[in-house]
Amino acid sequence: MHESKIISELKKSLQDLLPIEDLRIGFKSKRSREFDAIAQVDFRGLNFELVIEAVSSASLPLLKSKISRLKAAAVEDGRLPVLVASYLSPERRALCRESGVYYIDLSGNVHLAYDSFYVEKGGFPNKFPEKRQRRSPFSDKASLILRELLKDVQHIWGIRELAQKISLDPGYVSRMARSLEELKYVIRIDGKLKIRSPADILDDWVRAYDLKDNRMHRFFCVAASAEEVVDRLRKLEMPGDIKCALSVQAGASLVAPYAVYNEVHLYVEDERGIEFFRKKMDLKDSDKGANLILMQPYYRISAFYNSRVIDSLPVVSDIQLYLDLYGYPVRGREQAEHLFQKRLKNALKPEQDDE
Repeated sequence: MHESKIISELKKSLQDLLPIEDLRIGFKSKRSREFDAIAQVDFRGLNFELVIEAVSSASLPLLKSKISRLKAAAVEDGRLPVLVASYLSPERRALCRESGVYYIDLSGNVHLAYDSFYVEKGGFPNKFPEKRQRRSPFSDKASLILRELLKDVQHIWGIRELAQKISLDPGYVSRMARSLEELKYVIRIDGKLKIRSPADILDDWVRAYDLKDNRMHRFFCVAASAEEVVDRLRKLEMPGDIKCALSVQAGASLVAPYAVYNEVHLYVEDERGIEFFRKKMDLKDSDKGANLILMQPYYRISAFYNSRVIDSLPVVSDIQLYLDLYGYPVRGREQAEHLFQKRLKNALKPEQDDE
């Protein structure tokens, strides 16, 4: 929902969102571009203003930018900084509270406080779930841009240079770059792109990604342990035209070992590759008790990007590994955080704040 639409819907639904006796709220005519809206509140002799910024995206860098603008409004007495969105997750609402900014979302979650006036409503689900956008920065092809930008967060990229590096059309990269700017994922320096807030981007990405979107083929492989399954994969004579890479816990065990695991996840590009492993390893279909899961990637173009060979085995990039681990139910979140601390934290740390 566009920001202007959010403000429009807020004006229409404010009485339902705040059904409080003796509460009167009137929106002022907008005379400047300082804020998205300003509302005058009258409640039983109390008079104060709501200084409102709308946020239309789940982008964490964009949300933080809006919060920074609102915090400046709190300097003046009688002005309440308020963030408005169609929906704010519990994590986003907590961030607002920590930052000293109040919020109203159109789904029903509210936190406002001024003197004796106090409103808190929570637990309302998202009434406006976003459809997966065709031009989402986290879609398959578009994610190549972020994958390369995150590879070296200090590098400043020309559009054509970046397009050539990731084998995409410069026009497409240019259009996506404008979207990334709007989301506060990149800044322009002399017309070139530099990533900003890389850790926040990764936080947004894991919330947009779902491991279950991969097509799973569950098999039982004769082996005493998951480690033995990995060992059997290592000993295979792999044809050069079979593209595959380990991920989830088995992949993490070769990069930043932490958790014990019982399943081995291997990305395999296509059905021909699935059939190769089925025959070579004498795999049996198994819904329960599977110890080898072959995954045809949802990210058909980008899943294998920046993969590498570790201990004679192909492993997906640290970014893809983090995405897959984060949503994996068996100690995946713990392993993802361990991977972040050991491998990604320093790599994603910019030299300076790019606000």
